[in-house]
Amino acid sequence: MDLRICLIGILAFLTGCASEESYKNEDYYPEQPDYADSRYWYQCPTEDGKAADVFYIVPTCIWDWVTSAGDTCHYMNPLDPSQRKAVDQSEYLGYALFSKSCRFYAPYYRQITMQSWMQETDEIERRYQVAHQDIISAFRYYMDNLNQGRPFILAGHSQGAKAVIELLKHTLTADEYERLVAAYAFGFTVSQEELDRYPYLRPANDSIDTQALICYNSVSRPEAVSPLFANNRAIINPLNWRTDETPAAPSENLGSVFFHANQSSDTLFQTVGARIDASIHSLIIEGLDDEAYFIPSIQSLFPKGNYHVQEINLYFLNLQQNLERRIHAYTTRKSS
Repeated sequence: MDLRICLIGILAFLTGCASEESYKNEDYYPEQPDYADSRYWYQCPTEDGKAADVFYIVPTCIWDWVTSAGDTCHYMNPLDPSQRKAVDQSEYLGYALFSKSCRFYAPYYRQITMQSWMQETDEIERRYQVAHQDIISAFRYYMDNLNQGRPFILAGHSQGAKAVIELLKHTLTADEYERLVAAYAFGFTVSQEELDRYPYLRPANDSIDTQALICYNSVSRPEAVSPLFANNRAIINPLNWRTDETPAAPSENLGSVFFHANQSSDTLFQTVGARIDASIHSLIIEGLDDEAYFIPSIQSLFPKGNYHVQEINLYFLNLQQNLERRIHAYTTRKSS
């Protein structure tokens, strides 16, 4: 049983790392998406009866790849069938989490590759601007053509969480913020400087706080914190919804859910506990075998004991319950 599916896609499918020389070449950019074209969306829901929408942004699922002309590309080609296959496992994880409560909108975008996150910070940010321009375009298309004035949730994992945070910082209008139920940024970091500077980055205080940011990172030991996501000042515990160091016992975990490639799943009930360690601004979890979840190919980013790949899976049923509660709290507050 493979319990590690979500962030990376099928590692066997993904090709090996490109050479150092490839990073010295000029970037090759896939065609910019046109979000009026349904091919650039995971799905276009039409059902009614859901109280809110979710705009969901998937994590990094693609490695560097080489074009037919021999160019090394650091970005996903959203229309490439094999790359979509790798991404769709993460799309389905988001769909499984949110679609019970929300209409699910998720754009394919020119996400930066796994090797891109292994570069210096300035180079990561330079490449990420391509991905984020796609996210802005998709979000604007969603707001102008699909949202229809409904309450909505912003959500993303890893690179997708960064996109959520950037949308809150720079893109949401005041009217859109009024319709924001909450923002779930799984597996990223928000600095104190960002919290002080950007008013829409307001960390959630509890399980029903609305128009607030839910953000956390999970490790089994302090040494496993990734430098990419250190010093998150917006942390909350998704089991007991506390922002202090009060531990949540495994008995408070409704179920950790792990999906297979065929969309079947396995659930670990009341297995994983978690507490905030304020000294590292991360969650410390218990109940799992680090070796079983360790992915050697990305150990430079996520050492053994880092559960970045499984940030959604670990707390899946608690998150699903919380979505319903936050939506209810939002609609109740707006109707009063």
